Amino acid sequence: MKKILIIRIGAIGDVVHTTNLYRAIKWQYPETEIHYLTSELIKPLLEADIDIAKIITVQKKLKLFSRETKELIQKLKSENYDAVFNLQPSLKTRLLVMLAGIKKQVVYKKNFKIHAVKNFWQTGLKLFPNLSEIKDVKIYLPDISLKKAQERVKDLKHPIIIINAGGMFSKRQGRTYPVEKWIELCSKISQSYNPTFILNGAKEDKEFLLPLEKIKNSINYIGELSLEESCAVIAQSDLMISGDSGPLHIASALGVKSIGLYGSMPVNRTGCYCSGINIVSTKKCVPCNRRKCRYLKGTNKIYTPCMEEISTNTIFEKVKDLLNE
Repeated sequence: MKKILIIRIGAIGDVVHTTNLYRAIKWQYPETEIHYLTSELIKPLLEADIDIAKIITVQKKLKLFSRETKELIQKLKSENYDAVFNLQPSLKTRLLVMLAGIKKQVVYKKNFKIHAVKNFWQTGLKLFPNLSEIKDVKIYLPDISLKKAQERVKDLKHPIIIINAGGMFSKRQGRTYPVEKWIELCSKISQSYNPTFILNGAKEDKEFLLPLEKIKNSINYIGELSLEESCAVIAQSDLMISGDSGPLHIASALGVKSIGLYGSMPVNRTGCYCSGINIVSTKKCVPCNRRKCRYLKGTNKIYTPCMEEISTNTIFEKVKDLLNE
């Protein structure tokens, strides 16, 4: 295959998990030119990647009959791809590939029994049956972004710990740790390590997470950084603590020590793939992999019982393990 296209429009963690597939192809077949179709939002994750020749972007939601999509189809046609790995297997993306005239389309099929990284890599075996498996994920960041982040944190006391506490307004419940418990956890960590805490999260979480500013030696970057800036700051940190989220998987792919907190999501499917520890709720219903928690139905509660059940003492013991290595 001389030229192939990878399609994964979102989400952030999913795109990170696809890196093993195209990297394995490029390392084993260096003559293959790899292009990647993703959303404009996620483009910064891939721009500095040495194994991708071209990034093509779309808006977050693909509209088949829009002018933008018609232009995209013509652009894809002009590239004369030998094949496409459609890792976003919706009807829209399948039709997009057909309209672009790409004859060989390999469509990704979810297998909840294995990790997403391995699942994406196995998709590659349909075209490259002897494809070697890479054991960890990796993303690259532009030097200029890393230098700016180094300047941003140069006067901060180490260890620098990222607290990624957002996601309470996500469509999927069971991934958010309670604010009060974050404060309790950080207090324990402060007593032993006196670190700098960087608070990370989406703009829509900012007001809700204001109580986290009580945390000693904390800097609130919630909603303040672009994706590229956030990645670069994560790269300068010593530890990330987060529920199942894009930033957690970014940290893992940057080689940053990570602790993932897991409730509803199946850890064998979306857990930290490298450089990380997974803490899993022991509730009997875990993992349910539901978008909406049945125990929150008809209530005003935000946090699911599975995430509330995770003890700050359990997390703190893992923090000590990683910081004392």
